[in-house]
Amino acid sequence: MGMPENKAAAIAVHTRAIPGNHGDAVAALLAPGFRNHDTSPGGEGGAEALLATMHWYDEAFEDQRVEVLHAVADGDLVALHVELSARHTGFFRGVAPTGRRFAVREMHVLRFAEGREAEHWCVRDEAALVRALAHPAPVAVGAAAAR
Repeated sequence: MGMPENKAAAIAVHTRAIPGNHGDAVAALLAPGFRNHDTSPGGEGGAEALLATMHWYDEAFEDQRVEVLHAVADGDLVALHVELSARHTGFFRGVAPTGRRFAVREMHVLRFAEGREAEHWCVRDEAALVRALAHPAPVAVGAAAAR
C-alpha cells in the first residue's frame, strides 16, 4: 500500500473504529508486533494498550466524534491532527461524570507496514481536559456578556 491508502486507513481507524469502540476492527488493522508508544505508566506497548485506551475513553465519554483537521502522509508515516469531542458520562482521571460536552485536540503519528498500523505515537493534553471537565467554563462578564 502507498501513502494515499495509509492515510485513508489512519483516518478510518481514528474517526470511526476507535471512537466507536470497535476493537475487532482496530485489531484487524494493526500489524503483527504493533507498538503503541502512548501507554499508561507501567503499561505494555502492544495492541492491548491501544485497545485499553480505547475502552477507557468509551467508558468515560459518550457520543465521541473525531474530526480530522489535518492529515499528512510521507513515506510510511501518517500524521493526524484531530479534534475529539464527546460528553463526559463516566469517571476520567478521578473526575466524576459531569455530563459536560468538551472538545480537545490531539496529534497522532502512525507508521505503517504493509498497509497496517505498525507504530502509534500520540500527544494529547489530558491535563487541560481534566481541568475542562472538573471546572465549569468561566462566565463572561462586562462587554463579553453583552454580545
